[in-house]
Amino acid sequence: MAMKRATSILWVTPGQTDSRNLVIAVAHEFKLEARFCTHDEVSTALGNQQYGLVGIELGVDPQKGIALLKEVHRRLPHSPILAASGDPSVGLIRSALEAGASDFITLPLAAPELHRVLIKFTQLERRTLGSGEPGEVITLCGARGGLGVTTLAVNLAVRLHALTHSPVALVDLDLQRGDVTAFLDMTPMESVAALAGARDKLDEVFVRGTLTRHSSGVLVLAAPPHVEEAELVGHEDLAAAIPLLRAQFRYTVIDTSRTITGPVLAALEQADRILLLSEISVPGVRAARRLHELLARISPDPGRIELLISDVHPSPVKMADALRAIGKDQALLVVPRDEAQASAAANAGVPLNGASPSPLADAIAALAAKLAGMPAEAHGLRRSLLQRFLPRGRRSTAEV
Repeated sequence: MAMKRATSILWVTPGQTDSRNLVIAVAHEFKLEARFCTHDEVSTALGNQQYGLVGIELGVDPQKGIALLKEVHRRLPHSPILAASGDPSVGLIRSALEAGASDFITLPLAAPELHRVLIKFTQLERRTLGSGEPGEVITLCGARGGLGVTTLAVNLAVRLHALTHSPVALVDLDLQRGDVTAFLDMTPMESVAALAGARDKLDEVFVRGTLTRHSSGVLVLAAPPHVEEAELVGHEDLAAAIPLLRAQFRYTVIDTSRTITGPVLAALEQADRILLLSEISVPGVRAARRLHELLARISPDPGRIELLISDVHPSPVKMADALRAIGKDQALLVVPRDEAQASAAANAGVPLNGASPSPLADAIAALAAKLAGMPAEAHGLRRSLLQRFLPRGRRSTAEV
């Protein structure tokens, strides 16, 4: 179902504001209604209303303003939020963006700056509305190394694009290793390092320019080509870039490192789905439990975290016991292990979907169909595969 276009702006102030008349006039030019409330009234004003933009004047107590901004972002995770303050210091701008602001503007308000912001956000809204719903961010992480997270991320992105014919971005946040481009035989001119220090010019056009198109149709934001550049990329860079990717792509698939770095933390915080890949072994279950507990603390909605089981080798640990220890009722998918096929595809720099059929490729296709909400029959997937890899309803995963 297509999204309904928002027709109003909510402008939030500490009290009386000199910006009121200008906000009303500029909003009118964009055929938007301007609504106003104070910091104390924002909870009531939000209600179930959908806004094209929420502007928040941080006030003389910036910490209180930042706390309010975080709360608004939590309640409206897909809405653009504009932070406004008379203090244009780098520290405050960084804090506002980390709290969920999509942009920052200096007070007193100037018409050209407000025009710029509204032009950008209305363009982003048109892109999102054109897709029928907001873009979805899918972040993959592994409980341990060597489970095939990069293989899964690369091939999931390719398969999502093939199944849905929608724009898909693939982001490599394993910044030290940067295996995604090797798996796809790519040599990008730009990388995620371009986001570092680009705060004053970071918009959807800039972010689009950092992406490289793969022959599959997936657009890739690569890890830096030089290891030392990884240190330049921080949490705030990805926190600002991910909403811009969400606005342009139906799906943004993010491959992460085992270490929870600043950029990885941003990808986990902003994910609509977190796919946690684990194996069923004593060390694997322990690692998965620790990571699941961390993810539950990061995410206000633990339901976003979904478990994938890598079928690495036989284990004395029972599936039901492993799930109970990790803290999940069931697994979304059991991923068959196919070292030979995965290695051959990686060495050739081609997706599994372009190689000969295999249980691993079939499982990833089933996962893509599940995430996209598409019936298997429409895409040539065998019903037996879905029955094997995707438990129905509340059926125990121990039976899979």
